[in-house]
Amino acid sequence: MNSIYLRVLFLFINVLVLIDCKTKLDLGDESNLPVISTLFNNRMLLLLKGTYATDSPLDWAELNNGTGDLYVDSQGAGLDPTMTLVNQPKVGSLPIFLDIGEVRISSKYVKGLNDLTQIRDTVDSNKFWDYIAPNRQVFCTVTYSFDNNTCTESDGIIKASDFFNGVGAQFPSNDPSAETVGWESSFSAGRAWFGREYYYAAIYFRSLVTGYALDGGAPVSGRFDNRPIINGLNIVPRNNYVAGTSTSAKSTIVPKMFPALYTQLASQSVQSDMQIRDGFDPYILEVRVNLKENLMLHSYVTSRATTVTYVGISDIFYDHKGEGDAGGNLLTRARIIYPETASSLTISGGGNSLLHYYGIFREQESDFVNVLPLAATPAKQGAKIKYLNPGTYKAVCLGDLVKQDGFPDTVVRETTFNIPDYPFRQTYNVDLTCP
Repeated sequence: MNSIYLRVLFLFINVLVLIDCKTKLDLGDESNLPVISTLFNNRMLLLLKGTYATDSPLDWAELNNGTGDLYVDSQGAGLDPTMTLVNQPKVGSLPIFLDIGEVRISSKYVKGLNDLTQIRDTVDSNKFWDYIAPNRQVFCTVTYSFDNNTCTESDGIIKASDFFNGVGAQFPSNDPSAETVGWESSFSAGRAWFGREYYYAAIYFRSLVTGYALDGGAPVSGRFDNRPIINGLNIVPRNNYVAGTSTSAKSTIVPKMFPALYTQLASQSVQSDMQIRDGFDPYILEVRVNLKENLMLHSYVTSRATTVTYVGISDIFYDHKGEGDAGGNLLTRARIIYPETASSLTISGGGNSLLHYYGIFREQESDFVNVLPLAATPAKQGAKIKYLNPGTYKAVCLGDLVKQDGFPDTVVRETTFNIPDYPFRQTYNVDLTCP
């Protein structure tokens, strides 16, 4: 009889322990447990794009106003030193090799302010980031060795094509956290949804080699993916810091390519496109940088008094005048798309100018030339944006008219339009003459 009582008592104690453990866990903590739902990516598709335009970017031959040429930085006294431009390739023939370490996002708004300078150690980093895509990927427009390499073994040539053609390169990923909050907290925050909002997205570039580089007229040699590269330069070190940044200042700055960071602005968060809702509906996380349209020849003088000519990024915001550093001109933007409820947009009025774009921004945004648009496409007849979440937007006609470096710098005209919440998956049209 006593043994029966003991067994019942033991069972009762175990039940109490399990109940107590459960009440000490919220859904955010549970996502760290080794359960089936956290081991498989059931909802998210991560796409990386290397284009200003989200949809139908210009072909390589259409770049630089239809010439297909690389942009060339200004040369002369007080500018870039005179370049060596022997056998200069067209931009579409330029080999490009990308080694991307990982992609991360974060929902910790305050800790990320001031370009991540508050994150000082591994403990801070682990608390701040959601490591959604920690597996290194290598893309290449052409192979860089006669034997198998990381790029060819992982379909990196196809992924490089998708990275530059608007489709987007698929990056292996895990579902991030989608913390569920109670209706009281959601209501007090003015939210009609349950889930989590993310404020930062980051691409960690380990290496980015452009395949035209001469040092004193001789091809530059280096390495990529532990293979020798001839006539190519890793431009990540060149673009980590703005031209003119002092050595002492660099010790306090997070390198701009490691990571290439997107920070959601206040004007972009009013109708946020960085919300991951709780539930089961699939979504796309699209992260992009303005690389394809903004490739420019630069030069600098080495410590050996030789001039290096290489392909970097246009002087969009920070003029490069022969310094070793040439950063600050690669922008990043991210958005979350729910294909099951998103709609498409067609835009009438495109004049087929290769210097003009349709940029799509949220209604509250007012800066159209210092950020990447939420979505964009060249201002051609039949222009179309494939995915837009419900909400109110501005369609802006933008022109690359002042510097003509591949990045639109002039607002021509704009109009406002709305994508309703229902019905889903519709196609709407807006009329905007451009140019």
